[in-house]
Amino acid sequence: MKCLLGMTGLDVHSKGIRNLARLLREAGHEVVYVGEHNSPRSIVRAALEEDAKVIGVSFSSAGYLEHVRALMQAIHDEHATDIPVMVGGLIPDGDDVDKLRTLGVSAVFGPRSNLEDVTAFLDSLTTTRPESL
Repeated sequence: MKCLLGMTGLDVHSKGIRNLARLLREAGHEVVYVGEHNSPRSIVRAALEEDAKVIGVSFSSAGYLEHVRALMQAIHDEHATDIPVMVGGLIPDGDDVDKLRTLGVSAVFGPRSNLEDVTAFLDSLTTTRPESL
């Protein structure tokens, strides 16, 4: 599956998402890594240009709710609501996960998540949406 991974805002703690990109490639997924300091709109436009089937963003600092809200608005504005979004990083369990899901995020991977959790999510997309992949 083709995944677009990146970070928005000023968060520079990219080790986790860079490792995820490498591990997903090793697991057979096609990964487009757009790096740090992207705007939500540039992430969505890159996903559309690359024909990505999922967008993944990572956060290691506060403010992720605001950034994800802007990302989901950009997805809506660009008519890309068919692209699922996964959010990862230092997202604590609890209310914030519920808030992210309410915003439209398909999967949240916090500090206790592992590669198998992410690949299981990606695999679930291929079994539930084969016509769009």
